[in-house]
Amino acid sequence: MNKILINKEIKDRKITKKFIKEAVFLILQNLNLDNVEISISLVDDETMRNLNREWRGKDKTTDVLSFPMEDEFGISKYRLLGDVIISLPYAEKQAKEIGYTIEEEIIRLLTHGILHLLGYDHETSEEDAKIMFDLQDKIFEKVVSVCRVPMKS
Repeated sequence: MNKILINKEIKDRKITKKFIKEAVFLILQNLNLDNVEISISLVDDETMRNLNREWRGKDKTTDVLSFPMEDEFGISKYRLLGDVIISLPYAEKQAKEIGYTIEEEIIRLLTHGILHLLGYDHETSEEDAKIMFDLQDKIFEKVVSVCRVPMKS
C-alpha cells in the first residue's frame, strides 16, 4: 500500500484530489512500486516561479518540479520518494498547445515528475532522454486508458 499526500493550493473542478490519487496510484503500480510515500502539490504560476528560481536558478514558471527525498532515517514504514509540484495554470495552457485534455496533461506531468523522483533524467544525455520518455509514454498510455480520461479527438 502506498501513501499519497495531495496538496491543492488552487481550485479546479476537473482535477480533483480523487483524480490525482487514482492517477498516482496507477503510475506507481506500473512502476511496480509499493510501500512508498509521495507528495503531490498543485500550485499557481507565481508559486511555481518562486520555487523554480529558488531551487533551479531559473526565474520563470514551469510545468512540473520534482524534489527527491530518500528516507535516510527509517522512521516511516514507507520509502519516501519526494515531492512532485505541478503548476495547474501552466498545465492547462500547455494542454491546449499540445492538444491534450487537462486530465491527460496532468497524468503526463505526474508520470514525468515521478520518473524524476526515481532518478530518471532527460537532460543528461540523448540516450537517457530516450529511456525516460519511452517509459513515460508507455505508462501515460496505460494510465490514461484505465482512468477513462476524456481524450481530445
